Amino acid sequence: MLNKFRKLNVRGFTLVELMVVVAILGILAVVAVPAFIKYMRRAKTTEAIDELDKVFKGAAFYYTAPKIDQAGTKIYCQFPAFQGLTPGANCCLAALDTDQDGRCNPSNAYWNTKVWASLTFQISDQSYFVYSFDSNSKTMVEAKATANAHADLDCDGSMSTFQRIIDGDNDAKYAECSAVGASAYFVDNETE
Repeated sequence: MLNKFRKLNVRGFTLVELMVVVAILGILAVVAVPAFIKYMRRAKTTEAIDELDKVFKGAAFYYTAPKIDQAGTKIYCQFPAFQGLTPGANCCLAALDTDQDGRCNPSNAYWNTKVWASLTFQISDQSYFVYSFDSNSKTMVEAKATANAHADLDCDGSMSTFQRIIDGDNDAKYAECSAVGASAYFVDNETE
């Protein structure tokens, strides 16, 4: 069998050729790995954009839906009250991330509050971000609210922040209101 290969005049690679290939692979790895890590972090941020859009739509619906109090008096257009960080301060904490994958474990109990129910918002899957809702509790044109999402995407203590601002319509009337908001998101430290 060995004689057959000798007759075919098959040669192997030289050491220099192998070293050149290894050097090229090393250079590609040095360039590709940081780009891949940044791409993965950016992909994680799509969660915040999708979920804040749901909060925005829930707040706009709450603001425009007619409401009355127990006496039958009309309640003028307003956003729900303040809701603190849910499910907690950071999904990297062991109490919120029992499988240590950098995502908060899902639990319906986190979202079982009056404000989240008013916004018809709940997350039933693992999530990278924690959410909050700020409202000035004013009515009509003066009503303002902000939907917030925060995450420590690589668990290094540096937070990424996304916000969507919602305002009462300047043309609001006591009979009819509509909510308006920024078409873009405020983003700080997007991929940390």
